[in-house]
Amino acid sequence: MSPVEQFKKVIHTLATNWRERLGLWPKEWERELRAKAPFLWAHAASVGEATLTLSLLGELRQKVPWPFLVTTVTPQGLEVASRGADLAIPAPLDLRPVVRRFFDEIRPRGLLVAETELWPNLLGEARRRGVPTVLFNGRISRKSFRRFMAFKPLFKRVLEGFTLILARSEEDAERLLHLGAPAERVKVTGELKLYHPRGSPSPPTTLREELGLTEGHRLIVAGSTHPGEEEVILRAFKGLKGRFPDLRLLLAPRHVKRADDVQSLAQKEGFTTTKRSSGGRGWDVMVLDTTGELKDLYALASVAFVGGSLIRGVGGHNLLEPLAHGKVVLFGPHVENFAPVADRVLQSGAGIQVKDGRHLEAIIEDLLTNPNKTKAMGAKGRHLMEEGERTMRMTVDSILEVLPCTPGITP
Repeated sequence: MSPVEQFKKVIHTLATNWRERLGLWPKEWERELRAKAPFLWAHAASVGEATLTLSLLGELRQKVPWPFLVTTVTPQGLEVASRGADLAIPAPLDLRPVVRRFFDEIRPRGLLVAETELWPNLLGEARRRGVPTVLFNGRISRKSFRRFMAFKPLFKRVLEGFTLILARSEEDAERLLHLGAPAERVKVTGELKLYHPRGSPSPPTTLREELGLTEGHRLIVAGSTHPGEEEVILRAFKGLKGRFPDLRLLLAPRHVKRADDVQSLAQKEGFTTTKRSSGGRGWDVMVLDTTGELKDLYALASVAFVGGSLIRGVGGHNLLEPLAHGKVVLFGPHVENFAPVADRVLQSGAGIQVKDGRHLEAIIEDLLTNPNKTKAMGAKGRHLMEEGERTMRMTVDSILEVLPCTPGITP
């Protein structure tokens, strides 16, 4: 993104919901705030942080007696936050009178701050009111660290306002300490974005029968695909099909309404097709036209590919769902929205980043030809998921230690 585009993005963000960010809320918001307060307040910048915050709040929900309020800076983040919070509103502008109004209405029992949201007036007001404040999945990039060090006295005071700082890595902890964070309040808990809740998927045997798969069939599951990706995947599958006659492909477009179009693309390539809702046997390509099933269907995959990553402008999708089933995960070069997770997946050897369709075909061929390699990579994925679970447990336990309540008992 060019500097001009970045500037436009900042201006657009500041101009959006500006009345609400000043605390000038619609009457229904005021009524809801006053009816539900006091809240446990969590603040997240945008989509990625809001998604992470909802995962954390989901684990806290059975242990904390208060309703959850989430504030975000962007409209997209607000949309995500509204799916799991008791109330989601735009974050306050970091002006002291505005922040005070937010605190008066929210009456927070605690404030959880995601990653790098270091707002002086917000944190200063929390300190003045004695509100426990936790920075979770705290991170400072190398680039941000150089910039922040130029204003170290300011950031030192901001960081001193946290009751507890949970850093995602030793490197992040060191940078936070150099900026002035009190050493006794800093704890390394790990990368929280590696956490993915264990679901209760349908038994794979049942699913295989429903899809008409026999023991001899091997399946590629390509999930959350977008226009421009299905064509690439289908061409790769066509090349593989000649070498692996038992191979089948399940295509799951990100938007279910595209199922008919995706099926037409597969038919034009000469494949026998069906849709999940239609069932059937003897198909080469099945298009998923139902919702909520993809995470379970990954359990059937010999190889999984996560879309939104071969084309620009989407930023990728959740890489952890296949790993939760011990599957190797493949993804393209454009995973900006999941960069920390993608980096860890690659470092651990649990997945492979492909450059294009030809590379995708070659990698899948290698994995299908070398089942021991595929199995070993799947095991690394499970270990990564276990790391995420440990991080979530440490994060939740650490937060509960500083909140002014006995879990499960209303103060």
